[in-house]
Amino acid sequence: MKHHHRNPRARGGRKRQPSRRDPLIGFEADVTIEQIGARGDGIAHVDAPDGKSVLIYVDCVLPGDTVRVALRQKRGDGYGAEVIEEIERSGAFNPPRCSHFKECGGCALQHMDDQDYRNWKRDKAKVAVQRAGIDPEDAEHLVGDVEISPPASRRRAGFSVHVGATGVFVGFNGRFSHTVLNVPDCAVLRPELMTFRAAFVVFLTACPADHARNIKEVFVTLANNGLDVVIHASQDPDLDMRQDLAVFADANNIARLSWKTGDRADEPVAARHTPLVSFEGIDVPVAPGGFLQATHEGEQALVNAVKDALAEIAPKHVADLFCGVGSFTFALALSGKRRSVTAAESDPRAVELLQYAVGQSGSPIKVIKRDLFRQPLGGSELSGFDLVVFDPPRAGALAQSEALAVDGPEWILAVSCNPATFTRDMQVLRNGGYEIEKVIPVDQFLWSSHLELFAVLRRTTKS
Repeated sequence: MKHHHRNPRARGGRKRQPSRRDPLIGFEADVTIEQIGARGDGIAHVDAPDGKSVLIYVDCVLPGDTVRVALRQKRGDGYGAEVIEEIERSGAFNPPRCSHFKECGGCALQHMDDQDYRNWKRDKAKVAVQRAGIDPEDAEHLVGDVEISPPASRRRAGFSVHVGATGVFVGFNGRFSHTVLNVPDCAVLRPELMTFRAAFVVFLTACPADHARNIKEVFVTLANNGLDVVIHASQDPDLDMRQDLAVFADANNIARLSWKTGDRADEPVAARHTPLVSFEGIDVPVAPGGFLQATHEGEQALVNAVKDALAEIAPKHVADLFCGVGSFTFALALSGKRRSVTAAESDPRAVELLQYAVGQSGSPIKVIKRDLFRQPLGGSELSGFDLVVFDPPRAGALAQSEALAVDGPEWILAVSCNPATFTRDMQVLRNGGYEIEKVIPVDQFLWSSHLELFAVLRRTTKS
């Protein structure tokens, strides 16, 4: 008999363990909603079969609503739950403005009373300020009224795309789902974006299915002189697709249509003219898919806040950090008395376009390329400024705030699109001797949990 000697390095076979299904998934209970959470969903507690109290998050409800829910998935320290029966609605319930409200994941709070919604957004700002170490009573006085962009005002959107056996879908993902929902009407987007979406559905329907299936997303921005469109796809377009896209761009007032395959750089497919935006009367070109404030109204609210602060501070030399294509740069340089501005940004395309606009306008602005996350302005570089303005991405400006806490000027204007990183950066600056003098909440993402904050800080002590 032949003997088979076991390889001492071989690993023994592993027994497959049966998957353990969470016993609470599918559990049903009647609950009364206690409050609205930070993400815009209702918070409640249910008694599980083992007697323990379980935290649940419920969409499309308001405090005081009594509903029957089914637990659907684990979520953080609790469970996401779906309403399967409405037992009693609170008196504050508003009919949603959009027919896709319950299915679409874009808006969380269309059903909230307008004043309750305004109060909820302001409370989010107050919480962010309090977490930075401000007394609740002081926070009440520091935080102003919320500047809310109206319906149908958002000028940029990313539409998910799915082309399959059941048809063409261009819209947004469902709540906690990767399913793409068609949204022929939307209560928050500018009409021009919705007109584009409808035309794009028709375009994709007429395309060969194999080509249309390559398209995964399309990002649309409304500039002053037409639409800037970037299509994200898994493969490059062939010659026929390129020609069809050029015709589509001509027919739909698309200033520029670009194609982006995977992680490669975007490629202009139809460039009829350069998309432009205007700041203080200065036209500035926009890069494909480049960042702009979500609404013109929200942008103007922030610019007005900057101008009001300038009138009180009267600076002569200003640093505009994370400046993008100049949302605040030209207001800082040209409103009231002209003042010198140094604008810093890491995106090379934004820097190039802003430099071009500055050169054309003759504004007293110096534009530099700088990664402020890795190389913040600090030390002697800050000594020449009497005001610093910063408007970072959602990650915040931790490194720059730490440098400012040590060597920053008397005044700082901070803009943040993330209350959590706003709190962190404000803590750093307050530890360095700054105090918050004013906070203005700006809501550019109507009926969502997102909120921007504008703050005025003044140094009271040197760290």
